[in-house]
Amino acid sequence: MKLIRQLLPLLIITLALLIAYVIYINKPAAKRRPSHPKTLTVETVKLTAQNFPVLINTQGIVEPRTTTTLIPRISGEIIKVSANFRPGGFFEPGDTLITIDSTDYRLDIKSAQATLSEAVFNFKEEQAQAEQAVDNWKRLGRTEVPSDLVLRKPQLARAQAGVDSAKAQLQRVELDLKRTHIKAPYAGRILEQFVDRGQYVSPGNPLAKIFAIDYVEVRLPITEKQRGMINLPRSYRGESNKPYNGPEAIVYATIGGEKYAWKGKVVRTEGSVDRATRQVFVIVQIDNPYQRHSDNRPPLEIGQFVKADIQGKILKNVYAVPRTAVQGNNTIMVVDKESRLQRKTIKVLWETQDSLLVKEGLSAGEQLCVTYVPFAANNAKVKLASDIAKADKQGHKHKKGEGKRQ
Repeated sequence: MKLIRQLLPLLIITLALLIAYVIYINKPAAKRRPSHPKTLTVETVKLTAQNFPVLINTQGIVEPRTTTTLIPRISGEIIKVSANFRPGGFFEPGDTLITIDSTDYRLDIKSAQATLSEAVFNFKEEQAQAEQAVDNWKRLGRTEVPSDLVLRKPQLARAQAGVDSAKAQLQRVELDLKRTHIKAPYAGRILEQFVDRGQYVSPGNPLAKIFAIDYVEVRLPITEKQRGMINLPRSYRGESNKPYNGPEAIVYATIGGEKYAWKGKVVRTEGSVDRATRQVFVIVQIDNPYQRHSDNRPPLEIGQFVKADIQGKILKNVYAVPRTAVQGNNTIMVVDKESRLQRKTIKVLWETQDSLLVKEGLSAGEQLCVTYVPFAANNAKVKLASDIAKADKQGHKHKKGEGKRQ
C-alpha cells in the first residue's frame, strides 16, 4: 500500500504527458488563405512647364553712402552750435553747424591789411626810384645799356614780392575767418557729436561724424549659386565709368512690430570674396530713405538689420517639383500610362521654400507622384487617387439616376 502511494504521483504525471503527446500529434492542419497583393493608391499632379522668375533671398545692414568726420582747420572757442547739431539732426548743404570765436582772426585781418599797405607803399617808392634812375642815366649822356642794378630792378622785384606776400597773408587770414563757420558740405544727418558750445578746439580735433542722406546702401552677401542667378556687373580695368543697370531689389525691415518695404537697385559689387564664407557682397542703393511717404513708413536707420529680395534671372521652361514629391537623394517617381511607378533622378536648378525647379529629365503632362513611397519598386502597379475619386463620383451619379427612374 505504501508503494502504491509513492508511485501514484509518478503515474499521474506520466499519464498527463501521454495525453498531451497524443493531442499534439493529432492537431488539425492550419488552413492557408490565398494572398491577394494590395495595389498601392497614390496621388499625382500633372507637370506643366513654366517660366519662373528667381528671387535671391539675403540679409544685411543699412549703411550710409558717405560718412564724413568734421575737423576744424583753425583753433578757437565754440560760441554757437546749430539747433540740429545733435545725433540724429538733419541739415542742408551750406547750413552753419558750428561757429568759432572770430575775434582773433578779425584782428589778424587788420594786421595783414596794414602789412599790405606798407608793402604797396614800399613798392611804389621803389618804382619811383627806378624811374628816376633811368632819367639820371640819360642826363649823364651815357650811351651803353645800363645794368639791372643801375635801373634798380632787383629792388623793384623785392618790393613786388613783399606786396605779393602781404596779399597772400591777407587772403590766408580772410580764409581763416570764413573757417570760423563750420558749414555742412552736403544734405545729411548727425551720426555722432563730439563737441559742444564753450569747448576750445584745435586743428585735428574731431567735431562730429555726419553722413549723406540722398541715399543709403545695403551690403548684402550672396552665395556662389545665387551669384549665378543674378546679372551682376563685371568690373574691368578702364571700364569703371561704364553705366550699369542693375537688378531691382526689395528691402524689408521690421520696425515697431510692423513690416515695411523699400525699393532699391543693385549698383555694384565689392572687389573681393570673403575668405571665411566664400561669399561675394553686392551693394543695393535705396534713394531718399528719409522722405515721408503716403504709407507713413518710418525712415531707414543706419545700422538697421534688413532682409532683401533681389530679382534674378528668369528660368524658362522649367518644372516646379513639390518638395513632398522628392523620395530622397533628388529622386522622384512618375506614373506612366500603364499606371506603373518609374523612378527618376532630377538635377535641381533652383530651390524655393516649397519647390525644386527642374529643367531636364521631365516632360510636360507627366503624372508626378506626390505620395511618399520610399520602398516602392520600379514598375510597381498603382492606382491614381484622382481616378478612384472620379469613378466614385460617376457611380454616385449612376445610382442617383436609377433612383429617379424607379
